[in-house]
This record gives sequence, structure tokens and C-alpha cells, in this order.
Amino acid sequence: LKIAIEASDGASDYGNKFGEPVVCGFARSFGQRLVNGERYEFVKPIMFSGGIGAIDDDQTTKLSGHHGTLLAKIGGPVYRVGVGGGAASSHFVQAKFQHSEMTGKFPTSGSRESALDFCAVQRGDAEMGQKLHRVVRACAEMGDANPILSIHDQGAGGNGNVLKELVESGGGAVINASSFELGDDTISARELWTAEYQENDACLVEASSISKMMEISQREKCNVSIVGTVTKENKIVLTNFDDDMDDRTPVDLDLRALGDRGKKVFHLRSLQMPLRPLELPARLTVRQALEMVLRLPSVASKRYLTCKVDRSVTGLIARQQCVGPLHTPLADVAVVALSYFDKVRAACVYPTIFVSDYNEMRRFKRRQQSSWRRSPP
Repeated sequence: LKIAIEASDGASDYGNKFGEPVVCGFARSFGQRLVNGERYEFVKPIMFSGGIGAIDDDQTTKLSGHHGTLLAKIGGPVYRVGVGGGAASSHFVQAKFQHSEMTGKFPTSGSRESALDFCAVQRGDAEMGQKLHRVVRACAEMGDANPILSIHDQGAGGNGNVLKELVESGGGAVINASSFELGDDTISARELWTAEYQENDACLVEASSISKMMEISQREKCNVSIVGTVTKENKIVLTNFDDDMDDRTPVDLDLRALGDRGKKVFHLRSLQMPLRPLELPARLTVRQALEMVLRLPSVASKRYLTCKVDRSVTGLIARQQCVGPLHTPLADVAVVALSYFDKVRAACVYPTIFVSDYNEMRRFKRRQQSSWRRSPP
């Protein structure tokens, strides 16, 4: 429950600072010892939150780069954040809990485990995320004059992944480490290439259009760095910092070595559990059963998830989580208007609700068709 609460705190805090309404989501966690002594528990709690976005259909096709196309990074500077990605973060968080279980205390702030954890775990910057959002939106709203040919959000793998994704179909690229905007001058080439620092996108831009993007980014006070160019060598190359005494190339890899690798195969098997008829223990009281049910986060009130985040900013929200005269968080759909001047909207529902609505819709259509068959032509 603590993890579910703190995870939702992060989503709410980021949404409030970014200025984006959080209008839908859910939290699920289960861990309970049954009356017969068996214990059932989720491997991890689940917390999902989201808003609703839209994009013009003429901006949905990515264009490939060619020899001489520029590679640009938009957003925050390079920090020693997310080194090792989510795998390292999960590993160190798990190790921290195991350490606390064995010793009864968490690693201290100066320990090696704490330092590794600090580098691995993500830390968001909502203000920079808002600036990046405004730059990308301004470019997209230019329509056919949009300077962005293709854009990818930086995620796991950092620059080593996102830059490769943009050029793997276009012939490769040469990247210059000194062209990146650094937030920490002690960043090494390895950290620059792998750090998963957030609020940063990579994009392909024609040389003739880069001035438009620079003008927009200067207006929004968001950094844009031209970090490389597309080549025809089918290789991804990272040149070292200009002031580095080591003149070796940190990265020089064939794109085929990065993309055309064998798929890892996972073999899954299910444990066959004996299914027995439900038997309520003779000693089970209504009070005990009620207490067990009310401990479940999926049954309890969701006010702790909704009342700490703005759910109406932008003025386009038609339906959010809280509904009714008591403002109770019971809504099964989120609805937003996509314009202040038109009757266009979007809705987001959970899969279980969608299936229910879908079945009801099919039953309605069958009833409608049946009535048509009975009615005279």
C-alpha cells in the first residue's frame, strides 16, 4: 500500500507541476493470508495514471533521414540520472528491501548501495517537460512546414538507443559527444551514452529547417543541441569529447550488430493448482470477512489517489474521476474536449469497462436487428 500511495504521489506531483490533468487511472495491490492458511499476493503493486492526448492525422507518418540530415536533442541537459535504466533501478530497490529485511535497517546515505541507487533511479523535471512539450507542439502545429521529420522520446538505453532508432533505416550517423548540453561537466562518454535522463527527445531535422526549431526553442527557453548527422556508412559512431586526452572512439558499431540480433525466447509454464469447491470455515465471522475485504485497495475508497491532483486544469475536462453531488471517485470513463471552439471530444475507459460496454452494445444491436425483422417493410 505504501508503494501504491507513493507512486500515485509522484504522478500527482508531476501532473500538478506540468499543468496536465490526471483524469483516469487505477491502483491494484493484493496480499492476504486466507483463513485456511494459504497466502496469495501480487508480485508487485500496480499503479496506472494518465491523461488524454490527440494528434492531427497528417502528423502521424514518420519520415526517414538521408545523408546530411541533422540529429537534434530537445529538452533538458545531460545528468548522471537513470544510468543502467529501469533494470538497475528495480535491482537496487529490491536489494535495498532485502538488506533491510536481513539487517533491520536501510543502507545509509553515504553507502555504495545508496550511491548506485541514486544514479539508477529516475528523477523528473516537470518544468522542463512542459517546455519540451511546447516546442514539439509548436512544431507540429506548423503543419506541412513542421521541421521535425521523425521524433522519439528518450527512454531505456538513453542516447545509445534513441539515436540508433532514428537512423537504423537511414544509413547510420556520427554523433559528437561535445555537442551535447551537459548539466554536469564530470559526465563521462559512457554515462552520456547510457544515462536515461528524462524530459528529452531526439529528432531528425533538415538542415534548411533547423533555424525554425531554434527560434521556437529560444522563445520557450528550451535547449536544442545539434548532436550529429546522418551518414551512409550503416554505422553508429560516437566521437569523444574535444578536450579528452583519449582520442579513441568510444562507440563504433555496425547497425546490424545493434538491430538484427536473435530474439530471446522465453518458455512460460503454468502451475496447475488443485481447484476445490468453496468451503467457508466454520469459525469465520461476518466481521472477519468484512475486515479482509475492506483491506483490499481495489475495494477501499480512492480519494487518496484523486484528491491531491488537479483534474480540471485546461478547462477542457468534461468527466474526471469524481462524480455526483458528493464528488465521489466512481467514474468509469474520462472525457475531454479537444477544442474550445468545436464539439470534438475523446474518451478513455478501462479495458474491463470497455468489454462490459462492448457486450452491452452487441446486445443492443441484436435487439435492434430483431425489431427491424419484426417490423413491416
